[in-house]
Amino acid sequence: MKKIKIMALLLASAMIMMSGVGCSNGGDEKVEKESSALQTESTESAQKAESEVTFKDTIVYALWSSPDGFFNPALSNTTYDGSVNGLVYDSLIGYDVNMKMIPAMAKSWSVSEDEKTLSFELRNDIKWHDGQTVTSEDVVFTFESLADAGYTGAYGSTVEGIVGYDEYNAGDADHISGINVEGQTISIELKDVYAPALMNIGQFGILPKHIWGEVAVADWQESSELLANPIGCGPYKFVEFEDGHHLKLEANEDYFDGPVATKNFIFKITSRDSVQVELENGEVDIADVSDMKPNDIQDLEANGIALSSFPNNLIQYMGFNLRDDRFKDIKVRSAIMHGIDRKLMVDVLVGGQGQLINTPMIPTGWAYPDASSLNPYEYDVEKAKALLAEAGWEDRDNDGILEDKDGNDFKVVLTYPSGDKSREDSAPIIQSYMKDLGVDMELEMLEFKATMAKVVGNHEFDLYLMGNSLDSDPDPKPYWHSTAMSDEKGVYAWNIAGFQNVDADSLMEAGLATTDQNERTKIYNDFGVLMNKELPWVTLYSKDIMMAHNPHLKNYNPSTYTRFVDVEDWKIEN
Repeated sequence: MKKIKIMALLLASAMIMMSGVGCSNGGDEKVEKESSALQTESTESAQKAESEVTFKDTIVYALWSSPDGFFNPALSNTTYDGSVNGLVYDSLIGYDVNMKMIPAMAKSWSVSEDEKTLSFELRNDIKWHDGQTVTSEDVVFTFESLADAGYTGAYGSTVEGIVGYDEYNAGDADHISGINVEGQTISIELKDVYAPALMNIGQFGILPKHIWGEVAVADWQESSELLANPIGCGPYKFVEFEDGHHLKLEANEDYFDGPVATKNFIFKITSRDSVQVELENGEVDIADVSDMKPNDIQDLEANGIALSSFPNNLIQYMGFNLRDDRFKDIKVRSAIMHGIDRKLMVDVLVGGQGQLINTPMIPTGWAYPDASSLNPYEYDVEKAKALLAEAGWEDRDNDGILEDKDGNDFKVVLTYPSGDKSREDSAPIIQSYMKDLGVDMELEMLEFKATMAKVVGNHEFDLYLMGNSLDSDPDPKPYWHSTAMSDEKGVYAWNIAGFQNVDADSLMEAGLATTDQNERTKIYNDFGVLMNKELPWVTLYSKDIMMAHNPHLKNYNPSTYTRFVDVEDWKIEN
């Protein structure tokens, strides 16, 4: 509506200028009165036009799976819970549409000259959804909780500038030497330079101490009542959650960053089979349609649905269990990489809307190595078979399945979670390629939670299919460092493959110990080349994101790392 006002004022100004042409000084008063009347009339017309525009009071956002219900930023580890938490809670620093850091709960911040102290000046006008005032104690409490010995969430390693891990989920504050508070200023002191610290700390959702401080950190995951009624200070307040159906939020009328444009925000749990119709009839306003067939996407566009496409920060891969002697042999891993036509998978599974991956990094990111430095592992069945033969695998009894020197068949199970269609479709394709090599592969598709428990928690798998998300400032240490793996059943560890490499450890540590972007780029390039050589994963592809949305949705600018940027300004014109 600002455009309407501006156009009206420009029109009025132009008419004023035109009315004065050719007039004598004696007519100035008359011209001035006429011009003033025209300007008033034009402004009133613009205001009337603006007042006649109305907006929907609800935005409906589609989710493919129900959240787990961990509505606490320190406990959530799925995109579904994370989407909810991102609207209910807020952080010290935000991002704009260009991924530039902007003030949020902190009105300013600074980094010391030695880069070991981060200081945040907290706003003094922020209220929790229950009306209590946000204080610096809440900020300190949030980060001290992550360092608590009883902390059981996944962010002890992700927010490594705060919590380190001599062992996975260790509670000792490995990188932090202290947190100091002076009035509204919180200073976090690090033992060492940690490049992503400002981003990781600044972007973490702040928790209310008066709520979660009443419960021992070790008991947070079992605190069902608190998890079911989250209190944050973000743009939306929690209303209700009906598992498997919907989750409703309502605008925070006291949001510190200004009025929230739309009264209600609903996450609707729906299916990919029905979402096209729901988009077209207005039951759903926003949905990720990346898995939709090209013809269906074209139908959406033909029916007036708006589309936004951008690179993903999620890469798809097949991981080896490097605890298994068969996969400790680099020749076997290389053979399997050569034995899958990954380019064809990109063309067929995602319609060419994605990028082939040759190392476990985001291909559009600044840290990804130049393609010329990476082995492309082109599809070559004969080369794959030759490598397997060199590793001692041959079809000794002519039954089509390879055997080792002791006559053991090369049989494997590929475990993967349901819920991602392109991933589900890729499993039988990989199985077919493995059959061509003489590898007998069984497919095991489980619910997401069951997959996590079996693969990540108990490390019971041969190979697995999964996706991995990386931040704009990549920190590979939680996924690849030798300290981020576990062989103990029940201990969840994100170095799932069990990869251990001294050179990789050194590179990851060096990449976090400097903030010089040129130096970090070189270090991560070297890391990417090393991982391309070591192959703890069969890296597959990064599929572009395609978002479909109501064509009347305003201020919606999703991108790779900012899916909900400026959500408080989203509104749908009737």
